[in-house]
Amino acid sequence: MFQMPVFKPGVRVLQGGREETVSHVVLRRKEMMVYLVGHDEPIRPDRLQLEPQWFTTERRPEALNWYL
Repeated sequence: MFQMPVFKPGVRVLQGGREETVSHVVLRRKEMMVYLVGHDEPIRPDRLQLEPQWFTTERRPEALNWYL
């Protein structure tokens, strides 16, 4: 098990004391940039505050819920 902030769309983060919502995340040139709802410019994740979440890298089989 690992613990780290997980940035994904819809997650609420703190930036400069204000609560914001993540719009989307982009990996560009080995660097992650977080876009916030209502902002045009990306933000580096180290400038945002987010409670770390527990996760694992173990693969878990998921039920097939769509058809080809």
